[in-house]
Amino acid sequence: MIEKLLNLLLTVIIACQFTACKDTDEPSPVPKPGEPVERTVLVYMVADNNLGSYNQLNRADLNEMVKGAADGGLNGGRLLVYHNRPGTDRGNVPLLIEVTKQGLDTLKTYPDTPDIYSVEANRMREVLSDMKEYAPASDYGLVFWGHATAWMTHGSYDIDSRASAPVKRSYGSDRNKWMPLTSMRKALDGEYFSFIYFDCCLMGTAEIAYEFRHNTPYIVASPTELEGEGMPYHLNLPAFFATEKPDVVAMATNTFEYYNLRSGNYSCQMTVIDTSALDKLADATREIYLTQTDFPPRLWFVQELSKSHLRFFGNTLDTPGCNDCHPVYDMEAYMEVLTANRPDLLEAWRSALDATVVYKATTSREFTGISIDRYCGLGSYIVRLGNHGDYHGCAHTLWWNDVVSKAPVLNN
Repeated sequence: MIEKLLNLLLTVIIACQFTACKDTDEPSPVPKPGEPVERTVLVYMVADNNLGSYNQLNRADLNEMVKGAADGGLNGGRLLVYHNRPGTDRGNVPLLIEVTKQGLDTLKTYPDTPDIYSVEANRMREVLSDMKEYAPASDYGLVFWGHATAWMTHGSYDIDSRASAPVKRSYGSDRNKWMPLTSMRKALDGEYFSFIYFDCCLMGTAEIAYEFRHNTPYIVASPTELEGEGMPYHLNLPAFFATEKPDVVAMATNTFEYYNLRSGNYSCQMTVIDTSALDKLADATREIYLTQTDFPPRLWFVQELSKSHLRFFGNTLDTPGCNDCHPVYDMEAYMEVLTANRPDLLEAWRSALDATVVYKATTSREFTGISIDRYCGLGSYIVRLGNHGDYHGCAHTLWWNDVVSKAPVLNN
C-alpha cells in the first residue's frame, strides 16, 4: 500500500509538470542540440486510448522511467519519449519529453492539428528526425508503446483507409485510428536502431520480425498478449544504456521475471530475435512449405498463443471457414506438423530457429487464459485452408509473399 501511495504521489507531480504545456497550440522553439552521446533511446508512446485515458498506464510508465533515471540508469545516455497524450482533440497535444535524473523536460510541443495522428508515417518520421536533432548520439534504440494486433486488419479504423488505401495490419491506437504495418515500415525506411522493443501485444512473430529485419539487429517482443503494465522501465533503463551495446537479453529477462516472480495470476511470454538469422529461417521455412501439398488435419490442434480475434473483432469474421482462426500459434509446433514425413527438413529448420531466437521465456499461461504447453519463442500464423491467407489481411505481409505463398497447396 505504501508503494502504491508513493506511485500516486509521483503521478501527481508528473501531471503538474505537464500542465504548463497542456493548452499550447504552437510548436515550441527548437533548443540547441547538446553534445552527441553514446546512445539515445526513444519511447514512441501512443496513449490516446484506453491505456492512457482509462488505466493511466502512460503515467505509471513515465514514473518508472523517472525512477530508473534517478537511480543512474541513463549511464550518460539520453531517454526521450514522444507522448501522444489522452485527449489530443481536447488540447492535450503530443509532446517530446526528455527523462532526466531530475524529472521530465519538454523539448517540443507538436501542433494541435486535429487531422494529424501519431499513427501516421509522416508524424513518426518527424519525431525520429527530432530525436536526432535534440539528442544526437552514436546509436539509437526504439521502443514502441501502445496496442498492437500483429498483422491483423482493423478495417475502417485503419489510418490509411481515409484515402481508400488497402487495409493491412495495425499498431496504435490514436483516437481509434491504427497504423498499418506497411506504414510503420515506411516510417522506418532507412532508419537503423541498436534494438527495437515492442512494448505491446502480439509482435514477437515471424511475420513482424521479417518486416523489420533490416532496421535493427535485435527485436525484443512478445508473441502473446501482455499484462497492461508492460515492461518495468525502471529495471530496463540500465539495459537500454549498457556500455558498448544494449543488453537485449537483460531487457527481456527483466520483463519476464517482473511478472514471473510476483504473487497472483500474472503471465508473460518474452522473446529476443536476432534479425541477422531471419533470412536463413525464411529459407528453411520455405523449403518446408514447398513440400506442402495438402492441409494435414493436425493443423487444427497446434498450440495457440492468442485468441485476439475474439477480443479485438468480436464475433465478426472476415474469412469463411475461419471461425477458429487466431493470429499467433507456436511456430515450432506448426512446423512439426508440416514435416511429419521429413525429419531432415525439421532438423534444418530447428537449427535456423536456434540461431534466430537468442532468448525465450514463458509462464504456464497466457494473459487471456491459454495454457502454454509449447513455446519455441517465435509465433506464427497457421494456414489451414486455402482461403486462410485472407484472414484479416495476412497475405499482405512480406513473410507471406516470400515464404508461405510458395506452398503448392496454395497455388492449385
